[in-house]
Amino acid sequence: MKDEREDLRFGVTLATDRHPGQSAAEVLARTVEVARRAEELGLDDVWVTEHHFLDTAVNPSALTLAAYLLAKTETLHVGTAVTVLPLHSPVHTAEQAALLGQLSGGRFSLGVGRGFPGVEYDVLGPGLAAWRAGLAGPLDRLLGALRGEVSADPALSAVRLTPPVHTSSGPPVYVAAGSPASIELAADRGLPLMLFFDKGAEAKAEMVALYERRRLSGGHPKPAAGHAFAVFTQVCDVPENARRLMRDRARFILSLNNHPSRLLGDAVPAPPPVTAANIEHLADTLLSTHPVGSTETCVERLAHHIRTSGCTRVMCQVEAAADTGDVLRNLERLATEVFPAVRHRVGTARARITV
Repeated sequence: MKDEREDLRFGVTLATDRHPGQSAAEVLARTVEVARRAEELGLDDVWVTEHHFLDTAVNPSALTLAAYLLAKTETLHVGTAVTVLPLHSPVHTAEQAALLGQLSGGRFSLGVGRGFPGVEYDVLGPGLAAWRAGLAGPLDRLLGALRGEVSADPALSAVRLTPPVHTSSGPPVYVAAGSPASIELAADRGLPLMLFFDKGAEAKAEMVALYERRRLSGGHPKPAAGHAFAVFTQVCDVPENARRLMRDRARFILSLNNHPSRLLGDAVPAPPPVTAANIEHLADTLLSTHPVGSTETCVERLAHHIRTSGCTRVMCQVEAAADTGDVLRNLERLATEVFPAVRHRVGTARARITV
């Protein structure tokens, strides 16, 4: 039996969180410092996010930041989590992904999704109709471009990317999934899932099971890479400090989707407001389900997520603290105390997926 630990990858998600009083320059400098330290500590991956017009997150281009971090590192794999594909030209995104794959020697991965129907859909041009149309059209055009099957006119021959993709299969493409439709979309195309903070281990397992049922019923290929999942991960020996940090994270999460499109109307339920009650409720959820707390708590919950869900790409959000030194200390404890213990605990046990 193949050792599951060979497929297990640990990485960090860097959301360029801006805490009160911090400048954009300070946040971006911290992001680069954490990425470089992650490489020094032997982590596998760094994932970067994309947010627009927010005071709490300062990176509007996951592709640009990924390119910069690839240039600042030598062995670390860098991916987007995610590039909001309907806001970009799918063909141009494919060109950039191919270029980053070539420049980095295959260290780039592309995560795509459609995000929340926020004001960026109004301001950046595509309009809310692009969000309502879903991800299938842009995703297929992206994948076609990576295969060299893109043309402005069906009567014309397809054009190929310059430079071409680094390998015949191109960079790994992940699909951010939060609904049955997005899971089935990924399964139909043989692409791995990217699952986020709002789902617990059991919910992630159900999503992976739906993926497998869809994939098998359609005779679709297995994804070339393992499914990825994101969690808040904080080694914190003092419970009061853990609550304070997760309260800050809850406030950050609630702030992300509170600029909905003015064209939205009643098409999508309004996001929960940033109130004290909602912050406390979400903080309670994070504290009870995410790898936050003592070293043993972090090990136990990470192992549980991996074994239960079947996902093998771990995306740890490590930026809960405002001070860069605290973020780096958390990262070092994860790399030296938590991740080795999780690898040992997971061992060769295979995830139990019901299809």
